[in-house]
Amino acid sequence: MSASKNRPRWHELPGAVRGRIELLAGGRVVAAENCAGGYSPGFASRLTLAGGRRVFAKAIDGSEWPSQTPFYRDEIRVARVLPSGVIGPEFLGSADDGRWVMLTFACVDGTEPAWPWRAAELAQVAAAIGAMSQVLTPSPVALPAGQPRIGGWPDIAADPVAVARLRSVSGWAAANLSLLTELEQAGLEAARGQTLVHFDALPHNILRTEDQVWLVDWPHARLGAPFIDLLMVLASAGTAAGGSIDLDGLLVRQPVAAGVRPDAIDAVLTALTGFYLAGALADVPAGLGPVAAAKRELGRSALHWLRQRLTSTESSRPNC
Repeated sequence: MSASKNRPRWHELPGAVRGRIELLAGGRVVAAENCAGGYSPGFASRLTLAGGRRVFAKAIDGSEWPSQTPFYRDEIRVARVLPSGVIGPEFLGSADDGRWVMLTFACVDGTEPAWPWRAAELAQVAAAIGAMSQVLTPSPVALPAGQPRIGGWPDIAADPVAVARLRSVSGWAAANLSLLTELEQAGLEAARGQTLVHFDALPHNILRTEDQVWLVDWPHARLGAPFIDLLMVLASAGTAAGGSIDLDGLLVRQPVAAGVRPDAIDAVLTALTGFYLAGALADVPAGLGPVAAAKRELGRSALHWLRQRLTSTESSRPNC
């Protein structure tokens, strides 16, 4: 996935912002390496301190990016309460002066998984995310149960411009809007639960080494069904290796999904796909075009897997 950036560099931040980040980090910054991954337009950098310690810092100018700044404030609220067992980097602290919002975390040295996915990396990440979701069921912290990052087919169906754009992405989806809208409604209900769900478990929010996986950026965390994060990871691999990776096999091997009815999986996958494609087909503010492009690719990937699953279900029904 290519990221959206003209992200500010360390030396381009206002002096007061740099000073506040150094206070949060606990030392003077002597080197800064901007991060290539992710889609936020804000500052995101690995900082080396005078004593050699490294931290990760992110910051955004609310006057320049008012639509994005609430996500940073949401992340602060979530990061403060995430339990230590979560596979995320340690939260060091934050600051908010009313315009600039800043967060600091312990630096982890993993890299994003390859995208399109490689089978071995996908299996590693799926196992880690599945195990994490078990630990987070029920959620150890109080969070909202709303689902702002799932669903979108009714919005597409109600917008002739979006429908026309959808035809260029998938003629099958455009021809089956009624079915997809109906399945989404069931998916929104099946997505309810008491698990702490990241709700953005996608390759650009994952860092890995040969023996460790981290899930970063938690502003969208909500309560939901325990299999949602796993489903999101796998849906992002729908077209990987030409669609030849056995996603269903990876899914059922994880205890958080092993007992879930296939029709519930289909319904939630439909709702996730609707969210991606609704975002991809909508008009977006200047500077966030790469976000829409990423959602388009994610939507295509999830739709590929969804269509396979729905076709398989249909073909397995007896002829009566």
